Amino acid sequence: MGSEITITFRCPKEVSERLDKLAQKADMPRSRLILNIVDEISKTLELTGKVGVLQFGLLIRDLMETHKKWIKKVKAKKVEPL
Repeated sequence: MGSEITITFRCPKEVSERLDKLAQKADMPRSRLILNIVDEISKTLELTGKVGVLQFGLLIRDLMETHKKWIKKVKAKKVEPL
């Protein structure tokens, strides 16, 4: 891959635990798993950006996040269901 740099990021504990389980199943360090995921996703995003699918995917992601927040509010009885 050529020269490497160190990138640090924060993530929720649940995500870290999920990554640890996946790395263990794949028999590789978590850092390698994350690098593989980021590498493949970034390549996919580059390709989908060229055909307009990226923007649609982002729209769907935002819709799903908004929906999850609304569901939490409904369950907490902070808003009425539809």
